[in-house]
Amino acid sequence: MQPEPITQAEYESQLNRLHERREELEESESTLTSHEHGGGLPHDEQNRLERVRGEIADVLQQIGDLQDRWADAGNARPNPDGALGE
Repeated sequence: MQPEPITQAEYESQLNRLHERREELEESESTLTSHEHGGGLPHDEQNRLERVRGEIADVLQQIGDLQDRWADAGNARPNPDGALGE
């Protein structure tokens, strides 16, 4: 099944939103890891860090999927590196 076509405005809006969310999550990850001083993080903080890293992976997947959807609609070549190649 082919995904629904996407307009350039929709593509850019969604891509910007996803990149902003990725940046927020990366900032949260950085803040959490800065609290680790060689002895490891407390259990609650470690759980938060794992959730943030999982959300980052999800957002990166969504970015890649959106780029593929845009490319599949004939608007751009697929990015062989996906979201991680940025």
